[in-house]
Amino acid sequence: MQKNKQTEVKRLVKKRGARSTQPGSFNSFVDIADRFKRAVVMIEVLQDRRQRRVPLFGFDFVPESSNEVMNVGTGFVCDKRGYIITNQHVVQGASEVIVSFNGEKKSHSAKVIKTDYNLDLALLKTTLPPNVPALRLGNSREVRPGEWVMAIGNPLGLEHSVTVGVISAVNRPLTIGDRRYKHLIQTDAAINRGNSGGPLFNANGEVIGVNTAVSQSSQGIGFAIGADVVRSMIRKWIPPEGN
Repeated sequence: MQKNKQTEVKRLVKKRGARSTQPGSFNSFVDIADRFKRAVVMIEVLQDRRQRRVPLFGFDFVPESSNEVMNVGTGFVCDKRGYIITNQHVVQGASEVIVSFNGEKKSHSAKVIKTDYNLDLALLKTTLPPNVPALRLGNSREVRPGEWVMAIGNPLGLEHSVTVGVISAVNRPLTIGDRRYKHLIQTDAAINRGNSGGPLFNANGEVIGVNTAVSQSSQGIGFAIGADVVRSMIRKWIPPEGN
C-alpha cells in the first residue's frame, strides 16, 4: 500500500509540475523532506507548573521530579530573519522556549513575539543556523479533497518524522473548549502529539497548512489551519525587511 502511495505521488508531481521556494523541481516527497528538513524545528517549552493550563495537542511528557513542565511541539521557519510559526497552544504559558534544528547539536533559545489565542497561532524568533531555508506558503483556498500532502513534525518527541496522506475535506469547523476553529483542512496524513505547529506540504513543496489537531477517538483524522490564515497573520506580525 505504501509503495503504491509513493508511486502515485511521484506520478502526480511529474504531471502537475513543481513550484518551490528555491530553483529546481521535486520528483517525490523524498525530495521535499530532504530539501526543507532544516526549516522544520522541534520546540521544547518549559512552563511554571503553577501557571500550567491543560494542553490541547502536541505535548509529550511531564517530568514529575521537576518544578517545571516540558512540552514538545513543532514549528517551521517562515522568514530568514529567524521568524518561526507554530501553534499558540504549543507555547501557551511558556517560561522558556527552546528550538532545535535538524542536524544541529546545539539548541537555540527562542522568543515568543506574537500570539493569537482564537486563531491558535504564534510567532517566535530565534537565531538561525547557516543555510536554513524559509518555507513558502501556498494557497489553502485552492486545496481540494484527494490531493496528496505530507506532514513533518515531532510526534511523541520522535524528531523529524514524515507522514504522507491526502486531503480528506476542507472548511471543517472544530470546537475544543472555548476555542473555535474555522475552515480547517482535514487530512489522513498521520498527525500525533508533538506534530502541532508543524507544516503540511503539498506536492509542490509549499506549506498549505499548520498541523493543529487530531481526533483522539479515531485514526486518520487530523486537522490543519489553512496557509491563507497564516499568511494574513504573518503580514501583520512581521515587519518588512529593512525596518
